[in-house]
Amino acid sequence: MLSLEHRASPHAVRNPGLWAVPFSLPALLAFLSILGLGLQPVMGSLGALIFLIAGAALVVTGPDACIRGLRQEGVLVALAAWCLGSFTWSDYPELSLRYGLQLTLTFLVAITICQRIPPGTFVRILLLVLLLAAALSLASGRSREGGMGFLGIYGSKNALAMTMGAFFLVSLAVAVGRAENRFWRAVALIGSGMGLALLVMGKSAGALVAVIVATAFLIPLMLLRRIDATSRLVLASLTLVLLASVGLALSSEADSFATAFLSLTGKDVTLTGRTELWLVAFEEIARHPLIGTGFQAFWVHGNPLAEDLWARFGIASRAGFNFHNTMISNAVEIGLVGATLQAVAFFSGALAALYWVFRSHSAAAVFFALFMVRQTISMGVEVVFFFQFDLTGVVTIAAICYARAFRRACRASAPRGRSAAPAPCAG
Repeated sequence: MLSLEHRASPHAVRNPGLWAVPFSLPALLAFLSILGLGLQPVMGSLGALIFLIAGAALVVTGPDACIRGLRQEGVLVALAAWCLGSFTWSDYPELSLRYGLQLTLTFLVAITICQRIPPGTFVRILLLVLLLAAALSLASGRSREGGMGFLGIYGSKNALAMTMGAFFLVSLAVAVGRAENRFWRAVALIGSGMGLALLVMGKSAGALVAVIVATAFLIPLMLLRRIDATSRLVLASLTLVLLASVGLALSSEADSFATAFLSLTGKDVTLTGRTELWLVAFEEIARHPLIGTGFQAFWVHGNPLAEDLWARFGIASRAGFNFHNTMISNAVEIGLVGATLQAVAFFSGALAALYWVFRSHSAAAVFFALFMVRQTISMGVEVVFFFQFDLTGVVTIAAICYARAFRRACRASAPRGRSAAPAPCAG
């Protein structure tokens, strides 16, 4: 079973001191693997190669952990297998086969990382990698023409905003997490300032709103830590009732609020054409409802529908465009079967992350809960998972694996019988 504590390793230094990350071969390989993805916008295919080489070393040096992870995460394995197998019915089989293999390798490495290092180490590695990416972005000074948003080392403002949003959240989590020393809190404070600044500079309204909501979610979490379990349940129930009441009260003014927000952020009433895109997507889903067109087999040069949408929306590069909704976009490519597998994997992980953060005070628990809240909000207007050799996708897999492992550990340690007191499970 995956351990949620810092495990002893034959390669580990016994006294980590100020750094609070024991050196070990798995930690080093995990760092190199995540670093490769984090700097992929600069390094290109070399970054993906570093991710694969370091990931392969993790698998080879810990085959038992890899096999255990694959058994525990059956839904993720089934999803990867479905995407890979889609080449058999894909409109572009060679592309679906290539990208499906790459996605399968990405899942394999991500699951193995979660088995080889504890979540606290993963979070600190992510913090350092994103700190470096943010520094390089600031040093690059790259922006879109006409002041349309800062780019940094990334190819689009949305890519910058999504990554820097995660950077801000991981910095915030480390800053407020229990058991973090002064060094890591100082790094986190610097990171939170850099991440927030770059997020604002990116001028991606959707990403900014998602991070703001996720951050606001931290306030009740901090309050709930200070009260007993029964009071938490009562407060959580009252909060849900209050939110539902406010939602009903404001529903009659939804159009007015939406129009005001879109006007403020410079968007049109169709969310920059998203509703038009979604109509095309629904028509495509109706053509292949269960199996889809094939993994990443829609936005392909030569596909008449894709070419028409690129021309209609003025995408001269014919790249970097999608249906701006995770579940709709994925249903087009891998059908309702694949989209259902993704939904089960993601939402089971999200619920487990919320359970984890209500039971634990660790930086990892806080980060993964906030990250999954951010992902849940963003998936309605962007495609946020799953891609091959994508850092955000790997973090999403990590959130699912670590959170589900924590819940399994809690269930395994729970006493049998109603009279016994609940057993604690650390994370």
